[in-house]
Amino acid sequence: MSTTTAPRRASTMRRREKIWGLAFVTPISLQVVLFCVIPIGIAIYAGFTNWNALSENRDFVGLENFTTFLTDKYFWIAAGNTIVMLLPIPFYLIFGILFAIGSHRGTPGSTVFRILFFLPYISSIVALVVLWKWLFNYQYGLVNQFLALFGIQGPDWLGDPAWIKTTIVIMIAWKMIGITSIYILAALKNIPDVYYEAARIDGASVIRQFFQITLPMLTPALFFLTIVGIIGSLQTFVEVQLFTSDGGRNYSAATITYYIWQKAFGSGELGLASATALFFALAILGVTLIQFRLSRRWVYEGE
Repeated sequence: MSTTTAPRRASTMRRREKIWGLAFVTPISLQVVLFCVIPIGIAIYAGFTNWNALSENRDFVGLENFTTFLTDKYFWIAAGNTIVMLLPIPFYLIFGILFAIGSHRGTPGSTVFRILFFLPYISSIVALVVLWKWLFNYQYGLVNQFLALFGIQGPDWLGDPAWIKTTIVIMIAWKMIGITSIYILAALKNIPDVYYEAARIDGASVIRQFFQITLPMLTPALFFLTIVGIIGSLQTFVEVQLFTSDGGRNYSAATITYYIWQKAFGSGELGLASATALFFALAILGVTLIQFRLSRRWVYEGE
C-alpha cells in the first residue's frame, strides 16, 4: 500500500461519515425549523401587530398588545389561577417518594399498586375528566354522597369558584403520582448499597439513612421532576377547558394558557394572543433559569 492511499481512504471515510450524519440530522432539523423556529418567528411578529382573524389588518402597533393584556383584569385572574396550579407538585413528589420507597423495598402488592397508579398518567385526559366530573358532581357524585354519610353537605365542586381549582389540583396530583414514583424508583435503584451498609455499621437509624443518604441521592431526579412539573403546571390548559366551558364562573379556573387560547380562537385576536404567549414564554424561561441557579444549593452532583 502506497503512502498516499491510506490518507486518501481515511479522507473518503470521513466524507462518507459526514454525508450519513447530515442524512440522519436533516429530517429532525427540518422538523425543528418547520414546527418550532418558523412558528416562534411568526408569533413574535404577530405580537407586535393588530393581527385579527376577522380582518386582513397586519399593522404594526408596537407594545400596544402588551399594554392591553397587562391592564386586563382577566389576565391577572388567570395568572393567579396559574400559580395555584403549581400546588400539585409538592403533593405528588412526596407521595411519589413514599410509593417508590415502598416498591423498592418489596412491599407486598407493590407491583399491583405501581400499575394502578401509573394508569391515570397513560389514560386519556378526556376520560379522566369525565370520571372526575361524575365523582364530584354536586347532586349525584360519589364524593358528596360519601360526605353525606357523615352529615356533611358537600360543596359544588365544579360550579363554586372557591372549589373548582381545588378539584383540578387534586386531579393533577392524582394523575402524576404514578409516573413520579417510577422516576424516583429508577433513581433509588442507582443508589449503591455500600452507603447503607456503612450507615448501618455506624448505627444510623432508618430515618437518618433516609435524610442523610436517600434524599440527597434523589435530589437530581427531584430537580428534574420539579422543573418538568413547574413547566407543565404553568401550561395547564386541557383540564380547565374540559372542566369548564368558559374558564369557570368569574373566570375562577382559567389559566394564562386558557386566556391565550380564548383570545386567539375565541375572539380571533391573534396579535394579542401572540404577545401574551411571548410574555408568558419569557416568564417560564426566567423561572426555569432561577431554578437552575438555585439547584446548586440543594442538588447533589456526586463526588
